[in-house]
Amino acid sequence: MKLERSHELWEEGKKYMPSGVSAGGRVNVACGMPHYIDHAEGARLYTVDNQEFIDYHGGSGASMFGHKHPRIQAALEECIEKGFLMNYDTEKTIEFAKNFTKLVPTVEKFRLLNSGTESTMAAIRIARGYTGKDIVIKLDGHFHGMHEMVWYNHNNYPPIVDGVCETVPDSAGIPHAFTDLIKVAESNNLEAVAKLVEKYKGNVAAIIIEPICFNMGCSMMKPEFVRGIREICDAEGICMIMDEVITGLRFRPGSAAGFYGVQPDITTFAKALGGGASISLVGGKAKVMDICSPGGIVGVSGTYSGNQLGVYAANACVSMALEDGFYDHIEAFGSKLFSGMEDLMKKHGLPGHVSSLGARFAIYWGYEDREIDYDLRASQKLFRRDLANAFINGALDRGLYFHSYWNANIPSHCGFSVQHTLADADITLEKMDAVMADMKKLL
Repeated sequence: MKLERSHELWEEGKKYMPSGVSAGGRVNVACGMPHYIDHAEGARLYTVDNQEFIDYHGGSGASMFGHKHPRIQAALEECIEKGFLMNYDTEKTIEFAKNFTKLVPTVEKFRLLNSGTESTMAAIRIARGYTGKDIVIKLDGHFHGMHEMVWYNHNNYPPIVDGVCETVPDSAGIPHAFTDLIKVAESNNLEAVAKLVEKYKGNVAAIIIEPICFNMGCSMMKPEFVRGIREICDAEGICMIMDEVITGLRFRPGSAAGFYGVQPDITTFAKALGGGASISLVGGKAKVMDICSPGGIVGVSGTYSGNQLGVYAANACVSMALEDGFYDHIEAFGSKLFSGMEDLMKKHGLPGHVSSLGARFAIYWGYEDREIDYDLRASQKLFRRDLANAFINGALDRGLYFHSYWNANIPSHCGFSVQHTLADADITLEKMDAVMADMKKLL
């Protein structure tokens, strides 16, 4: 891969930004440095080194509508013409509200924010304000943003004993006082969650889950587990928070809540919601959301909350998701790509499989049994990071952009957009054939 100009910019960036990047996730860990992008359009990225990539990173999930989508661009141009204001609502805000609650009827009312981290922070505050309780139960390996309320046990994996593990912050700078308010249960282990609820009975404000944990690769919560969480919350007066920052809009019928047939008390959305513009949402049952100020006692607001660039873009995205045939294309592309990838793994004798739902997926190198995906610790023991890095670097060499967030024994989540075509899938599989042929030397 060509990285000369990217390397020059990275070195220059080190003079002004920690590690030379605007955010830690900009570094592609598999190749050890960031790729600097010149422009992007459709399903493709074009770097400052004059390389063209078919994009399978998708902005960590934010670019589900691809790049420079004509309908999103038209919406943004309309907003710019009107003044691209913030700190006020407009008719477009109400139009978006009607469209979003039609797509996601489990969200009866909502507040707009700017990032996934903001949305989960607000969700936990709302849950605590509504219940008058303090403790939050999260699941081992699940990620809900980079803030003190819930950034634990995603990068750290202490021993699990009887389905429960020590709460360990994922960053320095998080005071121990916050840690005492978070309890961690094993993912997909309903008995462990019930045990924590019983132990801290009367003081649990919320149970927060990623319904499909793309931050552990693509680990689905079992339907009986999700329904069981709902039943525990109903019985104990606890708020169920479903973090759909990644899953939102990703697959039919537009939300994981609809997919599982469960209504959370509170839900969060971001990433794909804005199609590249910065916007997020925290919403849920009307009786819960009405706790928000100024009518209620919980503050959820911000200068850029509901900024019109984000609202116009999000309305365009949601409008597309409501149209007939929208998810048909996502399912057709995914079916072709994923089955083709697994056929190539078999052809070249490479252990692995693809786990997916909608427009997001993960490649599990090292084993073929999908049941293991439900168990984070078992998956980590079998996952082969050497194969994962070889695949990513081989793909980058051949014009396919895959991104690694870490060197941990967890696959990074990948994705495609609504602008990827079936012809793109053919091109991709042809390139992957060559990548996997080279990987056989690692066996």
